[in-house]
Amino acid sequence: MDRKIKECLKGEHGSYILPFLWLHGEPKERVREEILAIKNSGINEFCAESRPYDNFCKDEWWDDFRFILETARELDMHVWLLDDQKFPTGYANGYLEKEQNASLRKRLIREIQIDAVGPMNGAKLFVGGRVGKAEKIINIVAYKNDSLGEKLDYESAIDLTDKLNDGMVYFDVPKGVWRVCVTIETLPYDYKNERLFYYIDMLNPDSCHAMIDAIYEPHYEHFKEYFGNTFKGFFSDEPGFLNVAYTYYNTLGQIGSPYPWRDDLPTLIAKSAGIDEKAVWMYLPALWEDIGEVSSVIRMHYMEVITKLYSDNFSYMLGNWCREHNVMYIGHVIEDMGAHTRLGYGSGHYFRALDGQDMAGIDIVLMQDVPGISNSIHRSPLADGGKADPAFFRYTLPKLASSHAHIQPLKKDRAMCEIFGAFGWAEGLPFMKGLSDIMLASGINYFVPHAFSPKEEDLDCPPHFYNGGKNIHYPLFKGLMEYMGRVSHALSDGKHKADVAVFYNAEGEWTGGKNQLFYNLCRTLTQGLVDFDIIPYDTLENAHVVDGKLQINGESYGALIISESEIMPISRLEAFERLANDGLYVVFTDSLPKRSAENSDILSILSCFDKVQTSKIAEKLRNKDLCHVFGEGDGLKNLRFYHVTRENEDIYLFSNEDVYGDIDAQITLKQSGECLIYDPWQNKCYKENAENGELHLRIEKGNMIFVIFGSEIPNDIPKMTYEIEREELPIKFDIAIKQEGENEFKTIAENSSLFDISTPERYPDFSGEIRYRATFEAKKGFTVIDLGQVGETAEAWLNGKYLGARINAPYKFSMKDALIDGENKLEIIVKNNLAHARRDGLSSYMQIPPSGILGDISLCKYR
Repeated sequence: MDRKIKECLKGEHGSYILPFLWLHGEPKERVREEILAIKNSGINEFCAESRPYDNFCKDEWWDDFRFILETARELDMHVWLLDDQKFPTGYANGYLEKEQNASLRKRLIREIQIDAVGPMNGAKLFVGGRVGKAEKIINIVAYKNDSLGEKLDYESAIDLTDKLNDGMVYFDVPKGVWRVCVTIETLPYDYKNERLFYYIDMLNPDSCHAMIDAIYEPHYEHFKEYFGNTFKGFFSDEPGFLNVAYTYYNTLGQIGSPYPWRDDLPTLIAKSAGIDEKAVWMYLPALWEDIGEVSSVIRMHYMEVITKLYSDNFSYMLGNWCREHNVMYIGHVIEDMGAHTRLGYGSGHYFRALDGQDMAGIDIVLMQDVPGISNSIHRSPLADGGKADPAFFRYTLPKLASSHAHIQPLKKDRAMCEIFGAFGWAEGLPFMKGLSDIMLASGINYFVPHAFSPKEEDLDCPPHFYNGGKNIHYPLFKGLMEYMGRVSHALSDGKHKADVAVFYNAEGEWTGGKNQLFYNLCRTLTQGLVDFDIIPYDTLENAHVVDGKLQINGESYGALIISESEIMPISRLEAFERLANDGLYVVFTDSLPKRSAENSDILSILSCFDKVQTSKIAEKLRNKDLCHVFGEGDGLKNLRFYHVTRENEDIYLFSNEDVYGDIDAQITLKQSGECLIYDPWQNKCYKENAENGELHLRIEKGNMIFVIFGSEIPNDIPKMTYEIEREELPIKFDIAIKQEGENEFKTIAENSSLFDISTPERYPDFSGEIRYRATFEAKKGFTVIDLGQVGETAEAWLNGKYLGARINAPYKFSMKDALIDGENKLEIIVKNNLAHARRDGLSSYMQIPPSGILGDISLCKYR
């Protein structure tokens, strides 16, 4: 039997969960209680979140954090630390607020425009009227604008920088309409968020080093004896360029937007693009303006340069410091709706921003994903209109992290997701399990649940898992944590087996022109049972092809797919060409590029590539025999799979992401014969047979199983059983309720049919426990009871014997060991959704389920 599954069965799975512990300066005994609540949830490490702690890095903090480390050591736990006083990471504990560090504050450039009409000799343009005292003009260029719209003629460019005198530009305007573009170096005064003024500059290594000087080094000086043992490392939360805030769509080409700057950027851009530095200065306004074909080369190489600087100055600097001090560096950036390829809140390039970290990382918070919504955009409390697209949040975002974990040796296959935070109290355990299953089926194997808070009834970003013992779902939270730990353990320490590679096409957006983000491609592949990794150019640049397969860090891919891009950098096209000439199938979706960003001749290159409609790509790959999982039957659109190999065994995870329908399908695999079925929720194994690679796969709604080939299966493992018959159980209950915080149940119905407890005419603000008691007659051969619809968690006892707990559908319980002939006594405790009583604002974005058992209740027979 697979060693990881064997360890799970014995309760010896590793540590993959590290929840946030929010700290506000509470009394030590209260903090200890919350740490014990974490420990009692089956979790052995946590991340101390300093954001709400007013005296971070002051005497009170050093005292409290030492107590936390000592408590963790006593309990054999490990501690991480969120690495800043304010959110997001990059404030450096106020280091840049000090005037002696003013030179380290971020620098930006912005543009103003003046339109002029010629001919007019001796025209004067008063540009100084829109320049602040702390700003300076660094470049002035005029372009002819006689075309329709605002497309400027780059060939007409006139450098007017030396015509500036005391705020006035002297310009002999030629015939026609001209736009004078003035580039101004500025500071982040109030570009939607004044606190960004004191955030570090990702383009300046000395500024980034403020994180080490103000936070990392002081913690090492105070707690060096814990580094590498009790203290595991630092967590950066959503750092970014932060040139503007509250938007995910800060691309280049936005008039009025400030962009990151440092003095030698024109030199670096020129070197990256292979052009003259004078040309960069002449066309610098292309960061905002459409000046024709040169816009793509300036924008492309501006982003190329600054994202590499971010990687070197911030991600690798902090990561290297941590590894030198025997701890790890983890975290994530703002990824929302494509922000990971953009400026503003973004970091410009997901992979470069996290390359220096020891885990790949993402977050799923604020209703970014809703189990059951797989195609339509839904509303959420996000910026920019509150739109969440599952094409990105479900089918792309988790694959960014798992892909990074696969392709970069530093990550050691560790992909982390911060999860559950800021959904509101309406996020119950069923919803949490649905979210975790989506992430697990994408290869995420480390989790940062958000959050434990020693501040009781904390209004900040609920739900809080313990809440001073008041969260009625807390006792069953441990079951979810152990389940997530088991699945993570089973997925770890193996080699992922994908079908194809998807190009991380940040460049398609950077260069402009018609382009498709690769998110719909990711959804199409997933729903077509094609697994993939997302691969950036930095990795492809040195990759090689063997027997028609792309080889990267032990991973193998049968094709490279690039989403539609009208313009691509010549370096990327040449890399694709090399791979295609070496035998790799390289395909663009929908159309081939029209030109390169540098306007190089690409006609001969394009002949190496295929083009396929996005909607047809899965079928095309299957016809080329590049897919290793096939299926026919019901529910396949909601089937997710993830495949790893470990010690000559093939381990498949199959997950049903549908919240209402079951999967009943015939699956064809490359492996055949006897296989092991592992149910991670029940933590039980069964055996099955995939004759000639054909496996009849049945997965009930919202559940997952492992199928393992090549494993020696012990003789005492039972065969997999399936429901073959059910009969509705007409049953009446005595029903009692106990409001959260109360000690005694109160009877509300006797010998009653089932009903929703929380309707307006009953108990609309009830959040607590609902007890059902009844008797029924046993029926021969029917050994499982299905409660039907339940809101939200259920525990069952039969004849005084505990049958177990379910936190999501199907709410089935095996009665085999407790059932007796004749009359049986059934008791069920249901805990409903907490938002009925705690009607917080975040919960207004989520549907709240009914309360109690709604039925229909059935008895089931299994074969």
